[in-house]
Amino acid sequence: MGPNDVELVRVFTRRPKSSIADVTFEASGEIEIVLEAECGSTLLGGGGKYQAEIIVRDITANNNIPFKTAGPTKGSFMDANWPQEDQKFVYHVEPSALKGRGGHLCQVYAYLLVGLRNFDADFETSELFLVEP
Repeated sequence: MGPNDVELVRVFTRRPKSSIADVTFEASGEIEIVLEAECGSTLLGGGGKYQAEIIVRDITANNNIPFKTAGPTKGSFMDANWPQEDQKFVYHVEPSALKGRGGHLCQVYAYLLVGLRNFDADFETSELFLVEP
């Protein structure tokens, strides 16, 4: 990571409060989505603006799955939401959002925008995951 660089490292799914990735979930359960990012020291110290977003896509049903964020996903580097070079953003998919999705393949798409205009942008996709029947 260069001092003026920023990038998404990965986006993955897991069971709530787990520390490891998972790709199969019960239709009556919950899912956490973790977006990991890194920022170089010069960019971090400069306090530039960032915005991280995700889309959780049900590929089988061809629609989006609603989710909640655990906190703000935009601001300035060195603020309370991105205080050091590495950062994790956590999103939560409620059991009600998985109802009726048993047997569906899904995937998370994530992007990061840095700056005010002429953005530096990066994106990542998760592994496919299955909502079990």
